[in-house]
Amino acid sequence: MLKVMKRTLYFIAISCLTLFTALSCGGGDEPTPDPEPPTPPDPPVVVMPDKVTLLAPADNSACLKGSSGSGTSATVSFSWNKAAHADSYQLEVKNLLTQKVSSFTTSNLTYNATLTVNTPYSWSVTSINSKGQTSGASWKFYLAGAASSNYAPFPAELTAPVSGAEINANGAASVQVSFAWQGSDVDNDIDSYALYLDNENATTRVIASQTETTATRTLTSGKTYFWKVVTTDKVGNKSNSAVSSFQINQ
Repeated sequence: MLKVMKRTLYFIAISCLTLFTALSCGGGDEPTPDPEPPTPPDPPVVVMPDKVTLLAPADNSACLKGSSGSGTSATVSFSWNKAAHADSYQLEVKNLLTQKVSSFTTSNLTYNATLTVNTPYSWSVTSINSKGQTSGASWKFYLAGAASSNYAPFPAELTAPVSGAEINANGAASVQVSFAWQGSDVDNDIDSYALYLDNENATTRVIASQTETTATRTLTSGKTYFWKVVTTDKVGNKSNSAVSSFQINQ
């Protein structure tokens, strides 16, 4: 009898152990894992904006005063083509007599600016976005108060030596310096150029008249020089360039 009871208890223990093992080893349904979060899209790639194409006022043109404006000023309408990837534009207008630059920012493709008449100007447009800025071409125009049979030349652009340049003479007492500039005129009738050069304010004329846009002078080392170019057309109209300076180091 005792043996039968022991055997019965043994089978009960084995059965309980088997059931416990089955439950502890995942006999029930496994929990569903949480879904993976969606992969965020790649941020858009921002590239530098393209250059604009200028439209009006046309390059090297005479822009006549319209009905708007006073006797000394007039409103000029600037326009350009859309540049790819540009969010906005910066218009820069330079008075070529005073070298003063006026800047205007817009998201449009046109801008109206009030300017002084009987004055030559240059203008350019820079395209802008969050990546950076891209500068475009520079055009010139003459804002005339009224129609004329002849306009003064544009002030010459001084190209060499660049303003603020330092020329090394390598110990020599003097050195040859090459000058270069660019001239332009609405009427395309430039007659001659005069070169002014000295150590103070570019008021000393060293070349009275020439048709070339380059010149060479032998200059003393250890000094700062100032220079400008005066342009004359065939009817005697004149224009003065900006004054540029450079230094010759011994």
